[in-house]
Amino acid sequence: MKHLTLAAALSGAALLVAAPAQATLVFLGQFAGNDCVGGFSTCYATQTGVVQGSGSGGSPAIFKYNNGGTTDTSTLFPSIDGSEFAITYDGGTNVLSFTYTPGANDPIVHYFTMKQANGHILFYDSDPITSGSVDLDAYFKQPGYSHITFFDTGAPAVPEPATWAMMLGGLGLAGVAMRRRKTVVSFA
Repeated sequence: MKHLTLAAALSGAALLVAAPAQATLVFLGQFAGNDCVGGFSTCYATQTGVVQGSGSGGSPAIFKYNNGGTTDTSTLFPSIDGSEFAITYDGGTNVLSFTYTPGANDPIVHYFTMKQANGHILFYDSDPITSGSVDLDAYFKQPGYSHITFFDTGAPAVPEPATWAMMLGGLGLAGVAMRRRKTVVSFA
């Protein structure tokens, strides 16, 4: 009975801790200048800013929507044609909103930047970003924006608490099961 109680306690603890972590959109900073100096096709986002060059270890640009409706798409993601993005700007409230509906072969968005005048802001989420609204008044002195750029994968994955809880719970149950097993020794 003692072993069953221990196994039940371990399982219950694993279930309580196993709720998935809720990631949130993180503002990584406000930077001077353009976000993709040197060209869109070599533009990469990192946790510390936007850099140029594929050797940067960053996340490559996917899609850029310019104020006025023109777009840029990356050659790295041929499935992206722009129809996956719905972008609206409300000049009365100075809020830019977007929705990203990826298709089967489309990349996952983890970063995005917004540029205005002589600077840009960078956001990140460890969970896939599929929509958002940003009040530009909180970041820029003037109304409006130049463009919004979306970037692919995020930083290397760190196991979520739910993953650790399930692993530890499984190890605990395996230990209880091994301890309960009786060794039978027979002599011939």
